[in-house]
Amino acid sequence: EFDCNETRIIGVVGMAGIGKTTLAMMLHEKWNCKFVRCVPFLDIRKKSEKYSPAWLRKTLLQVLLGGKFGVIKDKMTHESWKEKLLQTKVFVVLDDVSNKKQLEFLLGDLNWIKKGSKIVITSCDKSLIEGLTHDTYLVPPLNNREALQLFSYHTFGDHVFHPTVTSMKPCKELVDCAGGNPLVIKLLSKQFHGRDDARWKMRQGDLTHLGIVILNIFRFSCDELSEKQKDVFLDIACFFRSMDDYFARSLLDSGDHDSESEVKDLTHKGMLAISGCRVEMHDLLYMFGKIFSSQELIGKNGGKSRLWFTQEIFDALINQKDTERIRSIFLDMSEVTKGMVLDRLTFINMPNLRYLKIYDSCCSRQCKALCIFPNGLEFPLENVRYLHWVKYPFEEFPPDFRPENLVDLRLPYSMIERVWEGVKDTPRLKWVDLSHSSKLFNLSALSKAENLMRLNLEGCTNLDELPLEMKNMKSLVYLNMRGCIRLRSLPNMNLIALETLILSDCSNLKEFQVISKSLRVLNLDGTAIKGLPLAIKKLQRLVLLNLKNCKMLESLPNCLGKLKALEELILSGCSRFKNIPDVKHNLKHVQVLLLDGTGVDEMPNISYFIEFVGQSSVDKLFQSIASYCCLSEWPCGVNGISSLQRLCLSGNDFVSLHNDIGKLYNLTWLDVKQCKKLISVPMLPPRLQYLDANGCDSLERVANPLAIQTLTEQSHVTFNFSNCNKLDQDATDAIITYTRWKSELILGALSRYNGGFTLEASVRTCFPGWEVPTWFNHREYGSFLEPKLPPHWCDSKFTGIALCAVILFNGCENQQNRRLLVKCNCEFKNEDGSRIRFSCTVGDQSEPANTFESSHVFIGYASKLDIKKLREDDEEGCVHTEASFKFQVMDGTKELEGYEVMKCGFSLVYASDDLQVTSGEHGTIVEANRDITSSSWVQDFFGYIFLAFSCVIVLPILSFSVFVIAPQYYLCFSDFCWLLLARILFFVAFGLFLKHGVPRENQSPDSKRNALAKMNLISAIAQIFVFCFTSIRLAMKGVTSVNQRNVFRFGSENPRSRLKRRQPRFGAFISRQRV
Repeated sequence: EFDCNETRIIGVVGMAGIGKTTLAMMLHEKWNCKFVRCVPFLDIRKKSEKYSPAWLRKTLLQVLLGGKFGVIKDKMTHESWKEKLLQTKVFVVLDDVSNKKQLEFLLGDLNWIKKGSKIVITSCDKSLIEGLTHDTYLVPPLNNREALQLFSYHTFGDHVFHPTVTSMKPCKELVDCAGGNPLVIKLLSKQFHGRDDARWKMRQGDLTHLGIVILNIFRFSCDELSEKQKDVFLDIACFFRSMDDYFARSLLDSGDHDSESEVKDLTHKGMLAISGCRVEMHDLLYMFGKIFSSQELIGKNGGKSRLWFTQEIFDALINQKDTERIRSIFLDMSEVTKGMVLDRLTFINMPNLRYLKIYDSCCSRQCKALCIFPNGLEFPLENVRYLHWVKYPFEEFPPDFRPENLVDLRLPYSMIERVWEGVKDTPRLKWVDLSHSSKLFNLSALSKAENLMRLNLEGCTNLDELPLEMKNMKSLVYLNMRGCIRLRSLPNMNLIALETLILSDCSNLKEFQVISKSLRVLNLDGTAIKGLPLAIKKLQRLVLLNLKNCKMLESLPNCLGKLKALEELILSGCSRFKNIPDVKHNLKHVQVLLLDGTGVDEMPNISYFIEFVGQSSVDKLFQSIASYCCLSEWPCGVNGISSLQRLCLSGNDFVSLHNDIGKLYNLTWLDVKQCKKLISVPMLPPRLQYLDANGCDSLERVANPLAIQTLTEQSHVTFNFSNCNKLDQDATDAIITYTRWKSELILGALSRYNGGFTLEASVRTCFPGWEVPTWFNHREYGSFLEPKLPPHWCDSKFTGIALCAVILFNGCENQQNRRLLVKCNCEFKNEDGSRIRFSCTVGDQSEPANTFESSHVFIGYASKLDIKKLREDDEEGCVHTEASFKFQVMDGTKELEGYEVMKCGFSLVYASDDLQVTSGEHGTIVEANRDITSSSWVQDFFGYIFLAFSCVIVLPILSFSVFVIAPQYYLCFSDFCWLLLARILFFVAFGLFLKHGVPRENQSPDSKRNALAKMNLISAIAQIFVFCFTSIRLAMKGVTSVNQRNVFRFGSENPRSRLKRRQPRFGAFISRQRV
């Protein structure tokens, strides 16, 4: 942009030492030849401390005018020399601007700048140049490589980093401490310049030097801050780094408005950064804040004390040392070996105390050491904003406590019965946590907390009611009363801002009262409610409704269907609940439905969760699937028919799933475990990624295919049929076939995306059985397999590996492992002797091992190894001809005893040429490759049959024509035609056999079995045709012989009349010919 003919003012901002001046001067050196007047005005901050702002302006004007127009006085402004200044384009660098007054004197109203001039302003404070610059560049810190290179340049005089073994670790430690700041790296490198290897070890003096360097660099930045800004900066550095942005501003800012926000000001100055809604700070600034807040410097500067070291806190609390200057106390009781006995007047002389936290970093309940006040406590604190005291030892706060400035009050596991006596003004109070205060019974003290946003009363087991005055809490967003077992009802009120209400495990709550129309999350699990009020329909923003383990719940109101925003409905464990109300299509937005452990007798109607739009397309789709037609794409509208993604039906008494469950297009998670009466599983949704049917004792059949094939967005699919001991062979074959096909799709996709190798199986399945499927190329008894792989096995079509283990659960009746992993340790040996080792999870069960009743087959597919890694030596050569696989059963950390790997199997997986995956407007689908010579075998078969029958019809017509026209040639022609027809039928059968009946080497066992079945069918039909046509041929030959004899006997008599006169009976002819 320096080449353009427009006036540009550019800002360069960043922390001290980051390289702002260096970048600005590089621009100056590059472009100064393009301008008549170039002014690099450096160190403005230091010059303004030494001289007046008028002197800065005069100096700039003298350089811009070149000293040609006499003496320039301090009172002269740009307006005085406007005509002269507008004659020349200028390039000005204003370095290290620290306040707006400097810019006002140096730049004026900007009307003196000639078009095409360029001005670069560097500053640590972004707010100074907002609205003034056309563009602003934030200088980032150096990355590790750049930082090491800079350190090497200043330490060894070399741009290339070549450390020795001795110096490598100290170099990296120093560079990490520098945090990518070039100035810090440069100053630290001087400390190590010229050292030999023996002196390169980090020493305490080096750390001290680092602290001094940091102080010297950032002290001036801290000096530029106001007293309030400095306090907030040091508070964040010491205690509140990475805190929520809104929480930090509410707690630390001196005012109630953004215009008085010190956090915002510090962000503009580059001292803080807001990242992910959290207040962050550069590591160097963090170190500076910690060092600057140390007691030694505080003593020298007369500043406020921030205490976090245990010994310093002991001196302040017990010895009452410098208590007037204390601003913060963070006491970690995990560092205290025994209880602290404190005096009643401990806090009496701490008027500036703002932040008090007494906690245990190792135990949230502070079970060990406590603060003991044998004579009570006086607590006359009026400036305290943050009060966090685990196990507060008193029944209430002392009467002299003044909470006017209190923002955050946290008293978990306290002995408190009420917060304080009476009602006190708390205009700034926003967060209150009284969780697990088992003696709390009265909340009336918080009646005037109108700005309260979050109230946590979890585990307050003695609290039986909420005060009616809570209706004044117009800002309350979150209310947690989990485990308030004495709570019987809610008051009649409207909390207009309340979004989350948690009443979980309030076991005596029998009626629910709607206390806010703004609710988005409502947890009523574990309550004693029998139903929901009709007013529930007012909760139009409700997203989550949790009714888990509501043992008394019998039904839901029909108006539940009016909750348009409801996405998650949890009814698990509602044993008296019988059926979902007839809400028609109004649950179409529900994404998660959990019905496990209910009293529901049959699966809910799928129509409740499906929209009307596109329903004809849905029916057409599933009719097509049922008839095994190959769809080129999903019908329009199918993708959006259902929002349901997660469905839990476990522990119910269904005999079968709803036949329309396949219409839940977006369903990815289905849980039907422990459905003891479930007999069959219909065709499942196309995007299903997780199916758990563990413990379905009566399950016998599954659909074939198990689901229509689509490529899902995620790369992991799991189908668990453990302890389904009644599965028939067809069901097992369908499960294996589906997972096989699914694995080909997913592994092929990962191969195309260069996904490399994944340590977790992409597709897994588990079912009862004793045998490794026969399509596994390598099978062995026991847990160890050492196959010899063929040359060039890792070609372009290789997509992954298939692993199988048959596990016998023998002698594990007493084991209670909650997790069971079937792992395979794989090893591939290179020709040069090097080895590649990795571990892959073939099966993962969360059920206890003692629940498995028989041996089980675990099958897992894992994506391919990184081709570059396999072929780094010779891309065309033979690679990895030896491999070994060791299977074992683990709990995640160690191998388990009592489990036997009876058999194992391994096979290579290659991309199939028969399928291709395409993406379209309606999703990713799988279709067959189609051309003039390749279509489905059924279509080919009937095409060939049509050809055969055409021959059957045409040849008799030709034969009859020859018989009529030239009977003397009929015998020769007939023999030729029938022989030709038999050969045509033979080639029809042979063609179908070659195209669809030959089992290919890389086919799955199911594909081979299907190919053999096709071959057998083709052969049988061909034999039938040949037999029938041969019989007809013999019969017609006999007829022809008789006719010929008649013709020869009667000479010239008309053959047709003669044949008509002496036509033999067909039955008699058959007996003579012995056909």
